[in-house]
Formats: sequence, structure tokens, C-alpha cells
Amino acid sequence: MIKKKYMISGLSILEALVSTAIVGIGFIAILQMTNFSVQSIDNSGERTKANFLTEMIAEDVIGSKDSYYGEDPNNKDIKFNSQTGEFELNGKSVDNFSSHLSKTKWTPTLKCGGANTTTATAAQKKEDIYESQKIDAPRNKMDKWNTIFQENRFLKCKSSAEEKKLQVFKICRWNDETKCHYKVDSVYDEPLYMGRVEMRLNNGKKRKYLYFQTDYKLKK
Repeated sequence: MIKKKYMISGLSILEALVSTAIVGIGFIAILQMTNFSVQSIDNSGERTKANFLTEMIAEDVIGSKDSYYGEDPNNKDIKFNSQTGEFELNGKSVDNFSSHLSKTKWTPTLKCGGANTTTATAAQKKEDIYESQKIDAPRNKMDKWNTIFQENRFLKCKSSAEEKKLQVFKICRWNDETKCHYKVDSVYDEPLYMGRVEMRLNNGKKRKYLYFQTDYKLKK
């Protein structure tokens, strides 16, 4: 009788420890899978938003390709100089959006989690990104980009390894480094402007690129 009671006395200490370890491992595995799923959904959402914002920048540049940087587009004193191939106002060269971006790339100052700067508070954020309108479309577009990215309105910025920038490369038939970045024989009368939007996401581990012609013209 004593032997039978000993056999049905329950789990031994070793069996209880093994069972607890098995249950604990399973519970931790479920938590890890859940955490991975949440992170995967978050990263996928960030990439989707990055695609949208990248295309927004390209559309803004192409849509304002004929606008002059810092000048009123309705100014009739802006003339085309056939000798220099540039637009001028009172004898001074005037850059359109593509030409300006080819001389100065756009890179916003990001406020990231790992950087020295802090994220702007809700009170510091502009409710209207077009609150202070300028006379030209290029500066208004760039102000919009700065507001969106510097205040982390849509994309999260986790560390200083992340970066957002726009570069425009001027391509000509002639080889003149002071005027053009690259020489291509297939480019004839007018120079060609190629833009590249680059976005580094997820601590710089993921990169998004978009190449497009900034001065794109429809063929008749």
C-alpha cells in the first residue's frame, strides 16, 4: 500500500523543473514571434510611407521644373540668353528648380532618437506647412520637405545613421566640370538633369532610391 501511494504522489522536483522550463521556453517563443510580427508590420509601414514621400519629392520637382528659384514666375524681365544658354534677370543668371538643385543638394537636419537634437514637440510643430508663403514654388516646396522630415511628421527617425537627401546631376555633351557633372555623347543641345532621392531607414539598414529626370518634357 505504501509503495502504491509513493507511485501516485505526483511530480518529482526534476519533472516539475523540466515542465516549467518547457512552458517557459514556449511562452518566450510566443512573445518573440509576437514582437517580431509587430516590428515587421512597423518596418513595412515605414517603407510604404518612404515610397510615398520619395515620389512626392519627385513630383514636386517635376511639377515646378520651369519655376525660378527665388524669383517671381510672373516677372517678365526674366529673359533667355541664347549665348550662355541661361535665363537672366538684369544681367544676372537665374536658376530654375533643376539648375538650383544641381548646385546645392537638399539634405534636411533630422531630429533622431540617437542624435544630439530632440524631436520637436506638438506645440513647436507648424499646423500649416505653407504658413509663410514665398513668391516662388521651389522654396515653398523645399520648406514643405523640411517641415515634414525635420519634425518627423510621417517617418520615424531612430538614429543619426538615417538620412534623407535629394541630389540632381547635370549631364551635358561637353566636358566642363564647372557647368556639368557628367559628359554623355547622346545628350545634344540642352543639358539633362537627373535627380536621385535617397532615404536611409531603420537605423540606416534599409535604403530607398529613386532616379528620375527632373526636367522631364513630354514629347509631341
